[in-house]
Amino acid sequence: MPLNLLVIDDHPLVQQGVASALEGLGLDVRIVSARGSEQGLSAAAANPDLDAVLMDVAAPGANGFAMIGEMRKRFTELPVIVLSALDDPANVKRALDLGAAGFIPKSSPTDVLIKVLQQVLKGNAAVEPNSAAVSKHLNGSSHPPGEGAPDATLLTLRQLQVLSRVCQGKTNKQVASELGLSEKTVKAHVTAIFKILGVVNRTQAVLVARRMGMLNA
Repeated sequence: MPLNLLVIDDHPLVQQGVASALEGLGLDVRIVSARGSEQGLSAAAANPDLDAVLMDVAAPGANGFAMIGEMRKRFTELPVIVLSALDDPANVKRALDLGAAGFIPKSSPTDVLIKVLQQVLKGNAAVEPNSAAVSKHLNGSSHPPGEGAPDATLLTLRQLQVLSRVCQGKTNKQVASELGLSEKTVKAHVTAIFKILGVVNRTQAVLVARRMGMLNA
């Protein structure tokens, strides 16, 4: 099966560079290119088999950070990785807070791109290891200052079963098959879990579950 990636960047050389770098994965990689936010949203809608999005928050169109949220809203199962030169700690944290599954500075060597992508595809949050904001953000609370930790007792038994399988990196389809549910029902459970845990994507849900010792729930 090919690895299908959407690259949103207005520089063709970046798109070509990503394609070349990913040859190191030893996989058949298909790159869908978009030069800005509107093209990116259209491309995501037209390619439901995408595995991930690599996007520059400085690409033409809507504010790039707002684009992260819009992409996550419309395509909830599609991980977004920011590939940007705007790699100061504040921007890294902002991207992750908005639901990005990873952040790669454009100054990073190609092996970092590959490592981060591999981790994200496994369902883990990942960033370039030298980013100053990474460790603090990923190990800290996903809740805004002043808010308490999520109350795991609000999760139903079924939601705990779903969360456990999400933490194993399983898709909604796989979870539905294992629990004898429809994908629509699983998706509804996942949405409810996100709300209770105070997260916006599966990556953040796994991080919160790990921090709270819920992985074996």
